[in-house]
Amino acid sequence: MSAPCIALIGCGAVAETLYLPGLRKRPGLARRLIVVDPDLSRAQALRAKLGALDVAADYREVLPRIAGALVLTPHHLHFPITLDLARRGITVLCEKPLAHSAAQVDEIIEASRSHDTPVLVNHTRRLFPASREVRRLIHQGAIGELQEIRYELGAPFDWPAATPAYFRDGRGVLFDTGAHIVDLLCWWLGAQPEVVDYADDSRGGTEAVARLTLGWRDVLAHAHLSWLSKLGNTYSVVGSRGTIEGGAYDWTSFTLTSGGRSRKVRVERGWRAYEDYVGMLLDNLVQVIARRAAPLVTAADVRAGVAVIDACYARRKPLAEPWYDAWRLLFPEERRVANG
Repeated sequence: MSAPCIALIGCGAVAETLYLPGLRKRPGLARRLIVVDPDLSRAQALRAKLGALDVAADYREVLPRIAGALVLTPHHLHFPITLDLARRGITVLCEKPLAHSAAQVDEIIEASRSHDTPVLVNHTRRLFPASREVRRLIHQGAIGELQEIRYELGAPFDWPAATPAYFRDGRGVLFDTGAHIVDLLCWWLGAQPEVVDYADDSRGGTEAVARLTLGWRDVLAHAHLSWLSKLGNTYSVVGSRGTIEGGAYDWTSFTLTSGGRSRKVRVERGWRAYEDYVGMLLDNLVQVIARRAAPLVTAADVRAGVAVIDACYARRKPLAEPWYDAWRLLFPEERRVANG
């Protein structure tokens, strides 16, 4: 089967860091790409690295030539471009987050349905063997009644971003890396939980640290996210008869404690590079375009996570940072002068 012609839209860090390695392993697909970016110099550079078919400054210039598209643009462009492509009958693989709100996701779902056009989303943590096995054990009741989930993910922000788009719209770590974690929590729960509490350090800007608590039935799910410092990068799933504990980047194993005994569960012995998971999505996109497979992750699948994130922002409150306001207590006179 010959590779379909696909537009790669957006030539920033996501394309360079995540998709370039996977596409290089698929030269037949790479040679059929049309690379799209308003900065044609970036498009030309990526085209040269991949041996791609052509370049363009605007994806609308190439619509008659393509059967699918990779939407790898800054976050705020995911929704309008994906919606436009779906309405034109072009199959899409969009980077996360798919949209700002559940209402926007619903528009994409409706366009996908009415135009019989699949929309795929990159939520690779759903593909990790450990994540899939944890979900199976939860729903199988292997650790009893689910009681609590805790997840923390944090490291200093060092993404080689090509634009300042990560710091616009007052949406930061929760909308970025948090999109993966919130989606994972919803997927493990099998439901859209309510937001019990949400706080971040935005203070009117873009948050770099966020804490949230979600509730579903009698289960609480807590997440701690940071762009400022390295956290433990671990998760725990607590049930009435056992506990699952794992590392956020340990994709193939975790520790299961039950009956007072702990054991290491290895779901898959081979270690995969992240590009291999992106490769799975690329292969799935090609198969979906040919109508030979169902999407691994659809727009409808990720709706709950998008809705939860939007609800968090709607009720955001300041994170407790006593050190931030300490000077007000130490120097009350200076505070009065500063306030006029």
